[in-house]
Amino acid sequence: MSRSSAIVLALTALLAAGCASLHETRMAQAASVAGVAQESFGKPAWGRQGEFLLNGQRVRYERGAERLALFEPLPAALRTPLRFSWAGPAGDSAAVCEAWTPEQSANGRLTDSRPWVLSCRWGSAPAAMLQIGEGQMRRGRLGREGAYRRGELTVGLRSVHLREGSVQPQAAAVGYEMLYQGTVVGSLDLGGAQPRLRRPDPATPLGRAVTEAALALALAWEPSR
Repeated sequence: MSRSSAIVLALTALLAAGCASLHETRMAQAASVAGVAQESFGKPAWGRQGEFLLNGQRVRYERGAERLALFEPLPAALRTPLRFSWAGPAGDSAAVCEAWTPEQSANGRLTDSRPWVLSCRWGSAPAAMLQIGEGQMRRGRLGREGAYRRGELTVGLRSVHLREGSVQPQAAAVGYEMLYQGTVVGSLDLGGAQPRLRRPDPATPLGRAVTEAALALALAWEPSR
């Protein structure tokens, strides 16, 4: 092999490694979930409809638009952006999600943003509801916050804007945290080509709540291409 060919191959390998490193950028994790095993799921591109497996359990979905993301404008006239079902340990659960864009807030004007609200309902007993929309302004970044509720169980939701090893927050979310009684109990890392989920046992009520919330948030996001 000539010296020039060896140099080209070395540069190509370095470039590929660099691209892979960027592709696999990770979300900063709270200490309470840092040791929890993560599960990758989904596809490199959602599209309008499809299905995938989460730990062997089938998820089917329909999205109302080719592009759908909480940190992008809501597509015009789209009122039902998402439907999905999950064949979980407690049986099948199905969600229907609606969306709307409220009047622009003072924080929205500062960031030139019109955050929209995602609201999902599950009819399986006891009925559950998730709602997430505009959150707090932190270091010039407008987050998304909300909650998932099923019976007496409430799980808080908030966007995360810090990448692992970075001190500079991103404008769009790198992922989301799920909180129970003020402690992070689950996380959804959206820094790569596929979502990565850390969660309690999905056979428990808390694990079910975290999983259903994470599925809704992941499907309202555009995977890296």
